[in-house]
Amino acid sequence: MPEPSSQASTAAHPPMSRLALFKEHVYLSRFGFTLFVILIGAATATPLNLPGPSTLMVMILVGWGFHMTYYGFNDAADYELDKLLGKKDDHPLVRGDISRRTALTITIAHTIGLFIIEFLSGTNFQLILLLTIACGAVVIYDVFGKRNPFPPLTDAIEGIGFLALALYGAAKAGTPTVLSYIIAINFALFTNFITGYFLGIVDLKGDFASGARTTPIWFGMRPAEGSGLPYIPRTLTILGSVQLFAILFVNFLPLLRNDFHYPPMIRIILVMIVAALSVGLCVHVMRFIVSDPRWQKLPEDLDNDRIAVYSISLVIVSYLPFLSTGWLLLLAICVFAPLAAGKILGRL
Repeated sequence: MPEPSSQASTAAHPPMSRLALFKEHVYLSRFGFTLFVILIGAATATPLNLPGPSTLMVMILVGWGFHMTYYGFNDAADYELDKLLGKKDDHPLVRGDISRRTALTITIAHTIGLFIIEFLSGTNFQLILLLTIACGAVVIYDVFGKRNPFPPLTDAIEGIGFLALALYGAAKAGTPTVLSYIIAINFALFTNFITGYFLGIVDLKGDFASGARTTPIWFGMRPAEGSGLPYIPRTLTILGSVQLFAILFVNFLPLLRNDFHYPPMIRIILVMIVAALSVGLCVHVMRFIVSDPRWQKLPEDLDNDRIAVYSISLVIVSYLPFLSTGWLLLLAICVFAPLAAGKILGRL
């Protein structure tokens, strides 16, 4: 039965179709990123050949289960905060279309389901361990990320979850390589920065008002009186800058080491393209993490998606000549299909 406080939220918003509600509940447009983590991990292990159809299907289904685990536990844990912020008023849980208990049941069913699928597909201890770490880490982050005395720790644990997910993809497809570990570290750093740091700035007002403990708040960030821009202490700016440049360094690392064994000319061209994208990413991000009213800007949720596009583009450019055409087509489909489906369902 819908909760009374959520019924008021439902009444304040126009009705939505079941398909549109489904899209909001499962964060369909973001599934492409989750799937990309697994599949690019798999591609590092077998860059010239796609895994068999059954293996690919298992990875997609496991990715869906992980995706629902990650976002489902987060929604259940942040239910009261989401109602306060008013940023998820189209989400069926906040609207009252489903109860918190039902949403949590659906989430747990997906978590159990992904392990059942993995067991039935033929697995081993390494794969189960990686999935256990991946799911366990993001659940710890979801439940305790804003409710512990040292939030940078839970941010790091979440990053380990995505690291394990990328390595699961590599181990499921073949044998993890040096590139597998580099790409896994890349995603660990990226998710640590995005959810632990960047989204902490996006959600500052609600987090601060509700007493939540995030990494930015722990470092002393707070809403500035008489200004729509937050106060960002220098230590937090330094942290964000270090995280950003660590991400860029790990993106450059395979090209610098030439783990792809590219000819010199191709390598130089790719380094130049990655450098240009890196400059664009820095320009886009730095204005959000420096406290300077002359050019500081308040980030929005859409900026999170833009940073994700930059990150995926950096990876794809580096791997473009390395992967087979089949891999490139599959990665493109898996990234853009959820985005397109989300747009279509949102209009129904």
